[in-house]
Amino acid sequence: MKKINLLLIAISIISLTTFAQEKAFQKGKITISVGAGFGVYGTKSYTQWDSVYGGSSYKATRTKNDGAASGIYPINLEYGITNWLGIGARFGFSKYAVSDTVKLKTTVTGWDGDLNLFLHFVKTKRFDMPVQLTAGYSSFKYLSNDLNGSMAKGGGINYAISLVPRIYFGNHIGMYFNLGYAGYNYPNLILSDNKNTLNNLNYTFKLKANGVNLGLGLIVKLH
Repeated sequence: MKKINLLLIAISIISLTTFAQEKAFQKGKITISVGAGFGVYGTKSYTQWDSVYGGSSYKATRTKNDGAASGIYPINLEYGITNWLGIGARFGFSKYAVSDTVKLKTTVTGWDGDLNLFLHFVKTKRFDMPVQLTAGYSSFKYLSNDLNGSMAKGGGINYAISLVPRIYFGNHIGMYFNLGYAGYNYPNLILSDNKNTLNNLNYTFKLKANGVNLGLGLIVKLH
């Protein structure tokens, strides 16, 4: 009987210790992460402009399906609302790869300002694997760097859903990986140049992109 009682007490102590053990993410915790990665997207653009043919003016249009790739450099901040829900902000900078056959040093960049929701359903003391939901504002700029100063710029929205496994080496420092699906929508990019050629044609340029993001980085957990 005594052996049984001692066994039950031991099991109770082990159980209480296990459940009381601090998890990698809990209510009130603050995390900051910085990272680097890349994105590969399928793109669809729509262009409309004023054209004249045979003395008559009309709206010319062009739709194009293409692809794009970018380097991505995000900073994330998160605060634990509950033991399973975090809310935060994200700033991301992107630089796109450009096929520049005429060596004009064309640059294509973007930046994002977002709100994040983190759902923490899988976690242990040193491991955390939240689902990250992202949505916000995105800015886009294309600079051809030609003699006419041709460019396209404007804003739109971005959104993403990502799986973000985190591994902690201690109580504060760790690393994370990112695997996500992201999309961008720029409904009204402005095309212009130094000679007002593009401006006078009343260009309308729309751009959409959807694809996969991969990345990794460092994360710091504050108490």
